[in-house]
Amino acid sequence: MPSRLKGKSTVRSQRINFRASPSEERLIRLGAQKRGEKVTRFIVESACSAAEMALADQKHFELPPAQFARFTEALDRPAKAIPALQRLFLERSAIERDAHQATPVSSRTVDI
Repeated sequence: MPSRLKGKSTVRSQRINFRASPSEERLIRLGAQKRGEKVTRFIVESACSAAEMALADQKHFELPPAQFARFTEALDRPAKAIPALQRLFLERSAIERDAHQATPVSSRTVDI
């Protein structure tokens, strides 16, 4: 689910109209049904998530001088040690745990 924008109103008063092919509409309806959401909610959540990712992927942005100074100061500060995060990094990832417990492919294959 997309993050909530600061100051975002929960009142939805804006209308967005768009056209979709029959196969796109079917796909959207199936996706909404699979998540147990209304189609409008599914479309808005999906579009907001895609927009957030597109904005996060920006490699160039401009800031006024005062904001840029605060930004560079924040980057230059030493990282804070967060004990819970340090413990988390010591654990195996879910992929590593699954790989360790997985049955070798040779044991699963069947000669026909």
